[in-house]
Amino acid sequence: MTVGIAVLLLVAAGCSAAKNEPASGADAITEQAGDNGSNAGSGEAAGDGAKELQKAHLVEGWYAKGEDGGYFAALQQNYYKDAGIAMKIQPGGPQVSGLQLVASGQADFGISYADDILRAREQGIPVVGLLAGFQYTPQVLIYHAEDKIGGFEDLRGRSVFIQPGVLYWEYIKHKYKLTDVNEMNYNGQLVNFLKTKGALNQGYITNEPYALGEQGVKVNVLKIADSGYANYCDVLFTTEDYLKKHPDIVKAVVQASQKGWAYYLDHYKTVNPFIQTYNKDMAVEAMDYEAEQEKPFILNDETKTSGIGYMTADRWSLIQDQLLEIGGLKAKQDVSKAFDASFLEAAQ
Repeated sequence: MTVGIAVLLLVAAGCSAAKNEPASGADAITEQAGDNGSNAGSGEAAGDGAKELQKAHLVEGWYAKGEDGGYFAALQQNYYKDAGIAMKIQPGGPQVSGLQLVASGQADFGISYADDILRAREQGIPVVGLLAGFQYTPQVLIYHAEDKIGGFEDLRGRSVFIQPGVLYWEYIKHKYKLTDVNEMNYNGQLVNFLKTKGALNQGYITNEPYALGEQGVKVNVLKIADSGYANYCDVLFTTEDYLKKHPDIVKAVVQASQKGWAYYLDHYKTVNPFIQTYNKDMAVEAMDYEAEQEKPFILNDETKTSGIGYMTADRWSLIQDQLLEIGGLKAKQDVSKAFDASFLEAAQ
């Protein structure tokens, strides 16, 4: 049982830029308009009399998956091409750091979290968030269905399988005064969680419950978003330098991506087989489950009014304050430089 679960989880780690991993080459690259070139800047002719396409290179935070469905929808539906962009999508993985690839100029755009962008900027990496695919993180703490857990305060005295240094966990421990939790190192497999009654395990609402359900294991979840942690997730980002040099490309990519997300939410069953061709280890049915679970994180009252990808200075400031409170950041910074929402189109 655990082997099947481990495989599913490895390829569906969801919304997760691999943290503190060295940069390396991609396992696969998805391209639009036959682009075999490198970064944006030298366009490719789209055909006789057609507008020259500008090249752009986006690296995912993890393997191709439904949680990046909007970007693949924009690729499949030619929204990037229609906006004048020859888009290259590079899947990530455990040895691929989107932050490092974008910071070094090996990619133009990446996908990460707001808290990681703030920490990168504190470390001198001038990245800028452009679009928040998810208004709140779909990360969860999973627990056995028979356990009686009503909220985060009920974690006292329990074992929690989690990777060391996870920021949302540090926030939850601090907020709910969880001083007697037995923290166990999570190694990416659920075998220890399954063997430990009363335990919880980190995960994503879009992935692990499905993988476990396929194995006949029933679980419930505590949503990290319900803890008050204000993190934006699936944040499309670039660097300050690229933004300054290529505002036209940034605008085109951002707005085509918004259009892609709108299409994906209603037509994910036509997009997921396309995504699956770049991640053959993940079943289309698992991506369909992701798509259903992620909808309320993407399309809520804020985005219905202001547009998919909506971000505010107040939210970025709140995230920063929460990180400062737990020692995730050393000093306050100007959050207005950490994101730029000016390229987003408002909801129609």
